[in-house]
Amino acid sequence: MHKKRTALGASVIGLATIGSLLAQGAAQADLAPQPKDVVTVGSDIQQNAFNFLADGYGALPGFNTAGNKWRLVSFDSSGDAQGRTAYVDPAASNTYSGNLDATGGNEDYVKLNDIKVLNPAATLSAGAPNEVRPSGGNGGITALLQDGTNHWIDVARSPNLPTAAQGSQAAGAAGVGTIHTVQIGLDKDLILTSTDTHAPSTLTVEQVAWIYRGKKADDTPVLTWDAVGGTGTDTILPLTLPASAGMRDVFLRPLAAYWGQAFGTTAEKNAFVTNYITNPNRRQVQQNDPTVITGLASNVDKQNTIVPFPRGRFRLLQSGYYIDTTVNGTAGANSYTAASRTPLSVAGLKLLDENGTNQTGGSSSFVVDFPYNAIFRDSDYQSTTPWQPGSTLNWVQALFYNPDGPEPFVKTEAGQALLEAAGITPAYVDKGTP
Repeated sequence: MHKKRTALGASVIGLATIGSLLAQGAAQADLAPQPKDVVTVGSDIQQNAFNFLADGYGALPGFNTAGNKWRLVSFDSSGDAQGRTAYVDPAASNTYSGNLDATGGNEDYVKLNDIKVLNPAATLSAGAPNEVRPSGGNGGITALLQDGTNHWIDVARSPNLPTAAQGSQAAGAAGVGTIHTVQIGLDKDLILTSTDTHAPSTLTVEQVAWIYRGKKADDTPVLTWDAVGGTGTDTILPLTLPASAGMRDVFLRPLAAYWGQAFGTTAEKNAFVTNYITNPNRRQVQQNDPTVITGLASNVDKQNTIVPFPRGRFRLLQSGYYIDTTVNGTAGANSYTAASRTPLSVAGLKLLDENGTNQTGGSSSFVVDFPYNAIFRDSDYQSTTPWQPGSTLNWVQALFYNPDGPEPFVKTEAGQALLEAAGITPAYVDKGTP
């Protein structure tokens, strides 16, 4: 998650905020996996669930808690345990000087678009050189398909299934071959608003499609709340997600279906965004971050803002798992006791249709069930090499997929309790190969 402070229509950022940007961009170091450890990479929305499966949470033991010689290692998507995106030092950008408001004098600033996303590095195997960290669900799948030589990556986390094209790419890639997917849980993508939002109590798929396009099929404008049954005539402020985010595909797929547009290949996805995500008041933000609403300076803006948001992340936020780094982020300020810790709050926020059922078309409430997928090489499942000393199971059978033997860890009572602790519903499905 990453909080952006903007001025002048989100076009510039003052130098006074550079320190906070850098603090939020700092990446943590990871434990370098040993050769037989199982490494997962990819989706940031899924990273907490996989972290819990690996190392446990609270009183719930994870796979590694049992003292197994070889571990399950889950790399965070961005290098930040809260999934926030890191950025290159803004001080390296061009600096401008000018009057940013009616009352102030000249100020130094940098343009927001000049600040580049940092590609964090990671050591994916002990003794190996650093590589660019696979980030996001799409990045996790891509990394798995490219890792045919070293096999540093074993599992890609993604809310999306590999496409047919990716399946063909894997099958034709030396050292990769057929890939296999199992779903370990289900979450819901919903619409997040302020508690005093001007939105109606329910937004349908059709209404969300209108809002993000800025108009209906007959070109009737949909820019204010009265156009969708909301309160008043304030301008709707729809937030969008980055292209690298697997959750963007989860959000856009039902909208594309409503408009009758293909949404399979990268070209089709780009064309849909270009032609149908055109509301002039839209703004791109970091995914799964409550501060994109709570951090807005104006309460009116908070009331008018909507953003797609996963229920599992919201529930984990409610549990106090995430920390408010704007309060505890100064070095030495946190004594690492419960009394000194300020959780990141979702006070003032709500999910529309939090307990709704999966959408089935335009007239349905915008509730999109999406899976937590674990994607691996089928050859690893077919392997006859035992993983742990004294066991006959390979690592796929021990952890994720074993139809002919003992339940894999993700299907055990312990594994399912950890998935529930991460805010999602355990729901195991073998999805096979593309």
